[in-house]
Amino acid sequence: MLTIPAVSLSGSADESLLWSSSGASGYSDLLTRFLTFAHGCVDYVENSLWRREMEPTLRLHGRYEFQPVPSQAAVLGLLAVWADLRKVLLADDAFFALLDPDMPEDAHNQFQSLKAALMWFRVGLDRDVRTVEARNWLDALGWQYILTLAEKRDQAAERLIAGTAIVGPEGDIVALPAARREDAV
Repeated sequence: MLTIPAVSLSGSADESLLWSSSGASGYSDLLTRFLTFAHGCVDYVENSLWRREMEPTLRLHGRYEFQPVPSQAAVLGLLAVWADLRKVLLADDAFFALLDPDMPEDAHNQFQSLKAALMWFRVGLDRDVRTVEARNWLDALGWQYILTLAEKRDQAAERLIAGTAIVGPEGDIVALPAARREDAV
């Protein structure tokens, strides 16, 4: 069984940092790497008519940054539920729309829970017999930890939408001082 050590989001006693998009603290790194890889899988599917070789695309999207590295069967398992994987990426895109300085007016209304999308993605994996290797890879990678990180990111986004947090200069989500005083953190 994989155990992930408890890590403070900010890496310090400062509780104002709700989410770090940089991954520099190591906190969001696994989730970020998984989403980057998922974007690569979708990129491959959408452009496979022009780029028949899967390996260069997935290498660019971090296939070899995982321990364990996803096998070819695991990648094919992820691609077998491409529609569910695409929903995860739509939730990811909706989150980054909230961080964009030129945020669309309806970005708050378009927000989707990443954790919920990941859970539905996993349901899709669990229903398909072709995805055994992908499920095993995700479990070895730390699927529950990915879900925990997604939930923390969703909570930070909800605080941003509620107006009790702001986007910091580095693209991080930071709680407003008044919200911290009211024990809203």
